[in-house]
Amino acid sequence: MERHHDAQLDRLLAHIDELCDRAARGNFTCTSFLTPREAKHARTLLCRKGQWHRARLWGGYPDAERTCLLLFPDYVCDLIDTDRWEAAPVGELLALAGEQDPVIPLWIRGSGYRTLTHRDVLGSLLSLGLEREVLGDIALDSVGKDATVFCTARMATFLLASVERIGGDTVRVTQRELPCDFDGGRRYQPIRDTIASPRLDCIVAALCNLSRETAQTAVRNGLVEVDYDYEDRPDHVVDIPCIVSVRGHGKFALRSLGSPNRRGRLPLIADKYV
Repeated sequence: MERHHDAQLDRLLAHIDELCDRAARGNFTCTSFLTPREAKHARTLLCRKGQWHRARLWGGYPDAERTCLLLFPDYVCDLIDTDRWEAAPVGELLALAGEQDPVIPLWIRGSGYRTLTHRDVLGSLLSLGLEREVLGDIALDSVGKDATVFCTARMATFLLASVERIGGDTVRVTQRELPCDFDGGRRYQPIRDTIASPRLDCIVAALCNLSRETAQTAVRNGLVEVDYDYEDRPDHVVDIPCIVSVRGHGKFALRSLGSPNRRGRLPLIADKYV
């Protein structure tokens, strides 16, 4: 499975290489939505090619998890100071390129008959025959009555006309203008613990409340990702901050690792995605 997944990643990176060449010839280009792992490797590729200066990852709002890779031509890059590129609003860059936003937020409003889940929304949309890559983040409101779904611009018209029911509930779908403070509805459960060392098995044990031996087994069995890449070495030293995912236990944002306390243990601060 992993070899197949890597082959898919190789094909994606070859496609991004082609898009980058098109951007270098003066054309704005973009991908469909990338997973965090794909986005990470895309950035590595472009940095290696010296082309990251023309790129932005954009999922419709800051800190989106699933993002499209936008590649701008030189004339846009030349209009923005290098030290301001990362901070320049995507809308400004698109306006300079004469392009519309390729990511559209849609507001799915339920009747209140039932609480919607991420699985309800994603499953209903995929049942329409869509590929996952045309859909970005799915953000539910705090009570699960409404959802904001990000999609590619070419799919927005289809979804506006086709989506009538989600998870057994009748829904209305409209295009949404996001509030300035939109954060994707992401919520966290704080974790505070101490660990003996920054080894991956120590960290997994603390995050998931497992024994050291059980954590080592999980790592060796390929159940753990560090920054969206599989890591099967229990003694791997983790660089913090990073994202650690443990199958069956969830995803965690590791924020900081403090200096040793009097017992020689390291204070770990992390958040679990909920």
